[in-house]
Amino acid sequence: MVTVTPERRAAAEGIHAEMMPSANPIDELAMHNRRDPYWDRLWVPGSQANWITGPMARHHKKEGISPVNAKLLLDEDEALRIATANRGRTDRLAAWGVLDSWRTVSAEQLAALTGCRYFLDPNYSSMAASFSLDLVDVGTYANKLRPNPGMNSSVVFRTANSDAFSKVIEPTLTGPEWLSVTAGQPWSTGGQYDRHNVLSTELGLRAAEYLDIGAVLGEKLSSIDLLAGSGLGKKLTRPDGRRADGTIVRHDGMRIVFELTATASTSFENKVRRWAQVISERPLETSGLTVVFIAAPHPDRSSHTGTDPRHEIYRILSKVLREFPGRGQDSPAARIGIAHWEEWFPDRHLMSEGFFNLEADFAINDATGPERWTRRGMLMDYAFSPWHTFDATAVLDNSKLLAATPHWLRKGDHTALIGSPMDRAQAEVPHPAPAKPHLTKGRPLGAAIGNGGDAKLPRRLRIEW
Repeated sequence: MVTVTPERRAAAEGIHAEMMPSANPIDELAMHNRRDPYWDRLWVPGSQANWITGPMARHHKKEGISPVNAKLLLDEDEALRIATANRGRTDRLAAWGVLDSWRTVSAEQLAALTGCRYFLDPNYSSMAASFSLDLVDVGTYANKLRPNPGMNSSVVFRTANSDAFSKVIEPTLTGPEWLSVTAGQPWSTGGQYDRHNVLSTELGLRAAEYLDIGAVLGEKLSSIDLLAGSGLGKKLTRPDGRRADGTIVRHDGMRIVFELTATASTSFENKVRRWAQVISERPLETSGLTVVFIAAPHPDRSSHTGTDPRHEIYRILSKVLREFPGRGQDSPAARIGIAHWEEWFPDRHLMSEGFFNLEADFAINDATGPERWTRRGMLMDYAFSPWHTFDATAVLDNSKLLAATPHWLRKGDHTALIGSPMDRAQAEVPHPAPAKPHLTKGRPLGAAIGNGGDAKLPRRLRIEW
C-alpha cells in the first residue's frame, strides 16, 4: 500500500478494452463496441433522458399532438400474447430482470447483460409488447446535437411507474420464473437519475466482463436491509429501505458495495454517515461488507471549474469518520473507500490498472491531512476471512438463479440449488387413487410408456438456463 494525497492525479495510462479478453462471449456487445456513457458525452450536465411512456404515446396518438412510433403501440391483446409466448421467453424474462434490478439501462447494456442482440432494436416485439403493456418506458439521450435516434440502439429503457407487472405479467409466470425476475422482492417501478443509473449499470457490467469476481448485483439487491439486515438473518436498529447503486461480490464472498456520486451535497453526507453507522454495527467477518464511493462528475466539469466533487467527498468522509473513530479492520475508516471514475477509466473504452484491482483511498493512516489516505486494492489486496457461521459465498450460488445476472455468469443447470419443479411438485400435484385398487391393473400416473420415459413438466417449467 502506498500513501497518496487526495489531489487529482494525472490521467493514468489505460489499456483499451479491445486488447483485453472479455468474459462476454459476444464481441459485438463487449465494452469496446458499446457507447461509453461517460466519455461519449451522451448527457448534458444535469440532464435527464427524454422519455415516452405508454399512456403518453396513446394520448398523443389519440389527440394528434405529435407523431408516435406505431411499432410500439400494439393492441393490448397482441401485446399480451407476445409477452406470454414461449418464443423468446428466456430473453424476455432476462430483460425484465435486468430492468427490475438496475432500473435504467441502455439498449446496448440490456443486450450485453442478456446476451440477446434483438434488444439493440427497441422495435423488437418483446420490448414493444412491454411498452404497450405499460411495463417499460423508452427514452432518448437529451443531447440535441445528435440526430433524433428514432428507434435505434441509442435509446434507454426503464421500468414504468405502473402496476402492470403485478396485475398483468406476474399471474402468467411460474414460481421459478417469478423468482428469477424479481429475486423474491417487490417489482421496482419508475426509474430516476438516468445518467447515474446508466453509469452504475456500466460499472457492474464492466466488472463482470473484465474482473475475476463471483457475482455482481444491481441496485435492487444492494439495499441496506439485504446487505446488513434481513439478508444476514438480522434486524436493523431502524428500518432502512435505502439502496446502494450496486454490489460486486468476490469469490470469497466479500461484498464491495459501490455508490456513484456526481456531487457532494448534504444528502451525500447523510448517505456516508448511514453507511458508516451500518458498518460500525456489522463486523467484516460476519457481513463481508465494504463500501466504495466513486466520484463520477460530468467529464466537462473539471477541477479547474471548481465543480469536481472529489475534494469535498474526502472532506465529508473525514468529517463523518471523526464520529466513528478507529483504524482497525472493522472500523468504517478501513472499510469505506473513495475512487474516481476517471482513474479507473481514464478515457473512452480505456481501463487502468487501478480498475483491475478496484483501487480506492482509505483513511487508515495515523497522520492527519492528505497523508492520512492510503491506497489499497479491494479486489486482491483486501483480506477477508468469514466467521465460521457466516456462509459468505451462498450469494454466489443464488445469483446464478437471477435473470439480472450477466448471462455468462448464470450458464448451466442450477436446479440442484432449489430442487427441480418436478421434485417440488410431488407433494402438491394430486395423484388420484383408483376407486377399486384391487381391480386396477393400469400403470401408475406418469409412468413411462415404451421409450418415452417418465412424464416430465413442460420445458418452460423447468429451471434450465
